[in-house]
Amino acid sequence: MAGTVYQFPPSVKVKSGDTVTMHCQLNEVQSFCHTMAWVRVHPVSGIIDILQDSNNSHQTKEQVENPVCQASIYNAAVQDSGTYYCIATDREHMYLGNGTAVTVQADSTVMPSIDIMAFASSNNHGSTITLQCTVEGFAPSQVCVYWLIGSRKENGHILFVWEEGEENSVKTLNYVAVSAEEWKTEGQCTCVVKFGGWTFSKTLHHYDIQDTCYPLVSVTRIFALVVALLFFTTSSILAGRF
Repeated sequence: MAGTVYQFPPSVKVKSGDTVTMHCQLNEVQSFCHTMAWVRVHPVSGIIDILQDSNNSHQTKEQVENPVCQASIYNAAVQDSGTYYCIATDREHMYLGNGTAVTVQADSTVMPSIDIMAFASSNNHGSTITLQCTVEGFAPSQVCVYWLIGSRKENGHILFVWEEGEENSVKTLNYVAVSAEEWKTEGQCTCVVKFGGWTFSKTLHHYDIQDTCYPLVSVTRIFALVVALLFFTTSSILAGRF
């Protein structure tokens, strides 16, 4: 088949709340805009979603012969970011556009949600503390996340988590591991998030982690002591009776 489908623009960046319009030009493809499908491939999860809104549902004879179809995203949100493809069918043949990469940037005046957690673990090489910084509310491509361990900078390891719900969202997770000795020596670790010229941070101190092992051991010992005393007292009473 000699027909081709050309999609434009190849990429677009807009702010949250703006309107995104994508075009798909059909060359020698006998199809209609109102029957064309638009799909989005999520940049992190790879999930494919169908875009319901499609314009140009009514076409003239000239437009049918060489139409330029379009689809719009109104009041775009960060969750709308992804690569969009137009799909046209001409009898038994299917044509796929070259894609439009859409990036919706969040409002820079909104502070991101930053949470820090710490996990203590022991192995043959000693004890380590794994720190986790979770950032929500921004597309992963829009933020830069790193750590300050005392005066030392660490990039950490990045992981993206896709969550489905009423509003699909992506969490950016950054992990870094430090030795227990360094954790106590430096005293604090800071997760730094940069976005749109703004810098946000959240700090976790070593005394924020409470070691629950020893209190649990103490409670166990107290319980065992109480049981032993009760056993000894009961035995003494029974021995006195006989």
